[in-house]
Amino acid sequence: MTTITDIRLTPVNIARSTGFVCGHVIVEIETDDGLVGIGEMSDLQHLPRFHPDVDDLSSSLRAMLVGVEIWDANQISGVLTEAFPSAGSLYDKGAVIRCGVDIALWDLRGKATGRSVTALLGGAVRTALPVAYPIFRQRQESDIEANLAIMAEKLAAGFSMFRVYVGGDLDLDEQFLRRLRERFADRAQIKSLDFSNLLDAPAAMRFIERTRDVDYSLVEAPAYEGDVDGLAEVRRRTLIPVSEHVYDARAALRLATEKAVDVFNVGLFALGGITPAQQVVAIAEAARLDCLIGTTQELSIGTAAAAHFGMATASARVAADPVGPLLYTSDVVTDPVTYRDGALIAPGGPGLGMAIDSEQLQRASGPLRWDTTSGSVIDRVGTP
Repeated sequence: MTTITDIRLTPVNIARSTGFVCGHVIVEIETDDGLVGIGEMSDLQHLPRFHPDVDDLSSSLRAMLVGVEIWDANQISGVLTEAFPSAGSLYDKGAVIRCGVDIALWDLRGKATGRSVTALLGGAVRTALPVAYPIFRQRQESDIEANLAIMAEKLAAGFSMFRVYVGGDLDLDEQFLRRLRERFADRAQIKSLDFSNLLDAPAAMRFIERTRDVDYSLVEAPAYEGDVDGLAEVRRRTLIPVSEHVYDARAALRLATEKAVDVFNVGLFALGGITPAQQVVAIAEAARLDCLIGTTQELSIGTAAAAHFGMATASARVAADPVGPLLYTSDVVTDPVTYRDGALIAPGGPGLGMAIDSEQLQRASGPLRWDTTSGSVIDRVGTP
């Protein structure tokens, strides 16, 4: 028996290379046998624009979980889901909270058995998790050349697959796509155009028709959020594979039943962790759909969880998205996750294979806040 004795939450604020500051909460779950599991509530800067009261959240989680055995997964999942139910939205802060706790529990179980999270999930089905590097949305003409320079840098570093955000200024988006093909030809593979639910389905289809000769493998979120009929129409009319984020098992079931997508975007942050993500993967496999491991761009703890999950998920055949440790200017672990030849490597060792660097954690800690930024910020929509 290994029971939970305490839960510590540490809010941290860490800047991306673009200047945008993202808030995260690092989770540490202590047990009666001296083990400590670590997790991450990732990137709380997404709208809606509020942050949880971290002290109150800590007290609530202690009241729910102290004294519970770490292997009582059904009980813990039920308690967390009841306290932080799915809001039916991609950026559900309740899901982010559940995710941080769930990841820490998987880390604990791995440490208790001396096994990696990949092993606990049934073992690896691939040697590494291929990833697509994100190219953020063009907001002004100068962003085109800046993003082309980023692509050149990442190609030189071994990345060949890219995810391109579109849907803001469509003329700039098209210019960028055509110029990247002129400059890089087939050296750069475009995994997806990510519309981020910014356009309605007809507008997305018109843009796809304008640019389909550029050559990309799929389109993501090419309709307003929740418009399942629109997604299905894009899929039928354009014959381009469609992916969409999934925020709970019911949403996954509806997308599969209505044949609205070809790919489930399975982000641990959006689903509440590894445990509920397993349900979504089961639906995908039953419906013979592919999955990709999504991201809100986590720090190394959250990224390690995504790596382990992707390594053990046979249906995760589409290049994954987590590259947060390459975007942030610092981290809170002794050894950040690594990338090799355009792929994310799952850390070795028991659990997640991550260890907190107490000095870095202390330097980054502080109340969650909404910082304004200077200059061109091209990696976030709808926030300062």
